[in-house]
Amino acid sequence: MFTRINFQSIPVDDQQRALEFYRDKMGMTVQTDVPYGDNFRWIFLQIDGADTLLHFARRTEIAVSDIPALCLICDDVDAETARLRACNVTVDEGPDDAPWQPGVRWSLIRDSENNLILIQSSIHEGA
Repeated sequence: MFTRINFQSIPVDDQQRALEFYRDKMGMTVQTDVPYGDNFRWIFLQIDGADTLLHFARRTEIAVSDIPALCLICDDVDAETARLRACNVTVDEGPDDAPWQPGVRWSLIRDSENNLILIQSSIHEGA
């Protein structure tokens, strides 16, 4: 039986820029940052209290599309979107009510590597 996702890889062009975005703007903690091969680092980030890690992969190793590379849950998507916007994070859409599920609010942002990220909150979260 599976118990959790170990990590989710997202495509990056500039690992340092991505590290600074996710650490400084998104508030994640660096769990691992070590050299890995030529001109690359093995970087894992963690949301405080969460088991799943975020991993930076070379963009050439992961297909890119308009589908979010990452989906994150927060307590209040409106407040989080406002906080990120104040940090000069690009907000593509939202916050808005989700047509796919009553009680869910969502927003789409762009990270430093131009990946689409879905953030959402739900009145059902933690219930």
